[in-house]
Amino acid sequence: MTRIVIIGAGPAGRFASMAAAEVGNEVTLIENKHIGGKCLNQACMVVCALNDVSKHVLDAENFNNQGIIDSTPTVNYKRVTTLIKETQKKIRKILTKETINTGVEYVQGRAEVDIENKMVIVNEDDEYPFDKLLVCTGSSPYIPDIPGVHNAYTYKDTLKINEVPEKLVIIGGGSTAAEYANIFSSLGSQVEILCRTQFLKMLNDSEAEEYIVSKLLKNTIIHENVEIQEITDTSVVTNFGEIEGTVLLATGVVANSEIVKDIVELDSDGNILVDEFMQTSHEDIYAAGDVIGGILSTPVSRMEGICAIKNIMGKKVKPDYSLIPLTISLSYDVSYMLGNQVSSIGKEVTLPGAAGPGSFWNTLNGKTGFTKEVVNNDGDITNILAITPSSNVALPYMIKLIKSGSKVSDFEDFIEIHPTTDGIFKLTEYFKRYL
Repeated sequence: MTRIVIIGAGPAGRFASMAAAEVGNEVTLIENKHIGGKCLNQACMVVCALNDVSKHVLDAENFNNQGIIDSTPTVNYKRVTTLIKETQKKIRKILTKETINTGVEYVQGRAEVDIENKMVIVNEDDEYPFDKLLVCTGSSPYIPDIPGVHNAYTYKDTLKINEVPEKLVIIGGGSTAAEYANIFSSLGSQVEILCRTQFLKMLNDSEAEEYIVSKLLKNTIIHENVEIQEITDTSVVTNFGEIEGTVLLATGVVANSEIVKDIVELDSDGNILVDEFMQTSHEDIYAAGDVIGGILSTPVSRMEGICAIKNIMGKKVKPDYSLIPLTISLSYDVSYMLGNQVSSIGKEVTLPGAAGPGSFWNTLNGKTGFTKEVVNNDGDITNILAITPSSNVALPYMIKLIKSGSKVSDFEDFIEIHPTTDGIFKLTEYFKRYL
């Protein structure tokens, strides 16, 4: 039996703690704030909840414009945030019970690492000795060095906003900027996004960017190559003028690595450096999740946490970063792939989206999305980008099939659900028949 202390009860730490406890290890999971980490309490699930409301508003407006209904909803944003907080509390209770039931000792409080005596001290008093330590302390919003930056909100503050802003200025050009632009523009804000370079450059796809801006982001203006000079309490001053509105930072994140910064090696951005087995420069300390940088995703954090705990138990397991599914949560999910085996070399074909659940009533206005696939000469699917209501479900299953060795020729006996808006399988059928 190994004494394992895990700091951070987000996706990486919590799943790792349960996996270790279930096989008989003595596991202590320490969390400074709330179980569930950033995903449940500040980021992913908050976006999910707000996006559900915004989708309802957009659907109602579309039905009203088509004469199907004769009303448009008014959103009580304060009530929305209150109910999100109540739901989070309920989920936290469920997660706590699930975790404890596996045998994990769950402790809340501020942790310090005493590496000389191999223990973690909580709230300057309680001591938890360890054989191995796993650091899963996540990340926090990156706050750029801009005069007046204290006037801006971050994703941590969206549930503190009392009402939908008339004008919203978002600084940043990644998925978080797009998601909050979609939410607040749907709820009635006039949104302007200020990008230091290119909007959604991680997609590396100008057609997708154009579709998102023209079809999915209502009342939103994108500015690229912007220099921010100052943030006031009512505006942003840029190199091309002043833009009025409530300011939201979506400028990325920084690792919460302070707790071990004098114990293990960090990179220049403050991420904890780990080897291929999630081990740090200290032989008894491992790390996983946002705190090590890389691809920042809840499922990736879970994978890293599980790999780290298996390695602590001597199993020598490496995380698989070959093909990672990711989604930007808008009115239609924008799902894409990252990873060291993603390639755009091969035959690329684009298929317009189909009318189906979530898209039928947008067919007449041309908003059905599209899907792209790349297949190489060996019949391997090497890249997928899908903008459809079902893409966030279809893509990870397709990646599982690709990892299992399936080529386009192997889908002869595949039977899909109908009706569906999934274009991934349809494109696979096209490649199978014609190429």
